[in-house]
Amino acid sequence: TFKCYELDGGPPMDVELSREDALTMYTQMVEVRRFEVNSDTEYKQRRIRGFCHLYNGQEAVAVGMMQRLRKCDSVITAYRCHAWTYLMGVPLMDMMAELLGVRAGCSRGKGGSMHMYCEKFYGGNGIVGAQVPLGAGVALAHRYLGDGGVCVALYGDGAANQGQIFEAFNMSKLWCLPCIFVCENNHYGMGTRSDRSAAMTEYYKRGQFMPGLWVDGNQVLAVRSATQFAIEYALQHGPIVLEMSTYRYVGHSMSDPGISYRSREEVQKVRETRDPIIGFRKQILALCLATEEELKKLDDDIKKYVDAECKKALLSREVPLQELYADVYAKNLETKIRGVLGPSHDHIQLAEVCPIRARRTPLTEICDVPVGDAAMLAAAAEAKRKSAERKAGSKGSSSSAPSGSGPSNKKPK
Repeated sequence: TFKCYELDGGPPMDVELSREDALTMYTQMVEVRRFEVNSDTEYKQRRIRGFCHLYNGQEAVAVGMMQRLRKCDSVITAYRCHAWTYLMGVPLMDMMAELLGVRAGCSRGKGGSMHMYCEKFYGGNGIVGAQVPLGAGVALAHRYLGDGGVCVALYGDGAANQGQIFEAFNMSKLWCLPCIFVCENNHYGMGTRSDRSAAMTEYYKRGQFMPGLWVDGNQVLAVRSATQFAIEYALQHGPIVLEMSTYRYVGHSMSDPGISYRSREEVQKVRETRDPIIGFRKQILALCLATEEELKKLDDDIKKYVDAECKKALLSREVPLQELYADVYAKNLETKIRGVLGPSHDHIQLAEVCPIRARRTPLTEICDVPVGDAAMLAAAAEAKRKSAERKAGSKGSSSSAPSGSGPSNKKPK
């Protein structure tokens, strides 16, 4: 279940599981799986266009981690982001509307499958690996604000060889940032198996100077325990790397059938032996936390609920054309936006109508915490000050009279 690198110990092997937590995690995994089924259907009917990356088979990673993340924690991930978007707080209807490109979407239909956001969730990013240094920056913000939060920066095995990831590792370690780097290893970067693209596929050891933890990403309880362990470590010691070993049943994206570089038998074998939902369902039944009839009814209710929410999105329409030029700048210094034919578009702001608004950080929440070179200079100044205090203290004690001795009454000769 776990493999440790540069760690004295790992997460506990024994966990507590209540009926409420079990049904919550089971419900979330089934909801995510059903939403992706609807996304697949809408894409094939050409209502969803552009890029669309599904999460089928990887549900335990997002659901398990969210069970231990707190309200003060942040998440940033790559383009396979539907599950994370929903679990971080965006309703199913808003997500489907965004995929359809209509105004009811969480990004007003202008972001699509790869660019969805909400409070403490920074996307959905379309550039391979680019979210990792951004995640280090979010972790720096947590340290700067002193809010006690950590940032979870997720990437795939296909992005694990990116140079910017190692740069982010280095900076995070130097600054001791509260960042949890998570490699969601589904073993295929697009159509290339991981052992054909990476000289070393033990991604949890890639941090070198940072500790790492390998986790069975298809066991939701293992993911939950590993997340709790990683949060506690990051807050006390700084960054850590997690590798979640999982599997995707579908292709890299909707344009990829997913069987030209692997066999149907391979996919079917994983479905039968390592499916995160089926495996957790068996655990729930074995622990007598629910009956077969209860889970079957729950499955039916989830299917109806998710399907109904997705259908609501079909009633919305696209944003008007002029909204494409809205909110280009937070503070526009000119009245016009430059287009192909010059400054011909009026700049408008939709802060009052857009469902997701940026929240300015109040000045009272901003702590003056030095970082980078300033942090090293501050540390050197503090060390110099303490050294001076120690010298002054030792000089004062050596020159002072012994305790109990008063002034001499003898006159000098």
